[in-house]
Amino acid sequence: MALKCVARRMASSGNGHEHIAYLWWESDSSSAAGCYTRDQMVAYVKQNGNASVWSPDQKGGKSAWVHRATNGTVEYVQTYADGRWSNNLLSLPTQ
Repeated sequence: MALKCVARRMASSGNGHEHIAYLWWESDSSSAAGCYTRDQMVAYVKQNGNASVWSPDQKGGKSAWVHRATNGTVEYVQTYADGRWSNNLLSLPTQ
């Protein structure tokens, strides 16, 4: 089962990936849907692997898998496509 990210909410402290506070998701294989905190999504990807969560490109480009990343202090999630980090999550609609 892969999760598709469909929306985000940012923390008030910034606008980078490490400031994503919540991610809304839908299951590809069932009617399940929900919302994870940043830490919950990091844990989900850690447990289920880099092919467990994906995000569409809201600008019509390629979808991308969600990976764990770190800035040395905070662990967060970011999309990775075609061998480079991408901004699919930051392009999602806000809640």
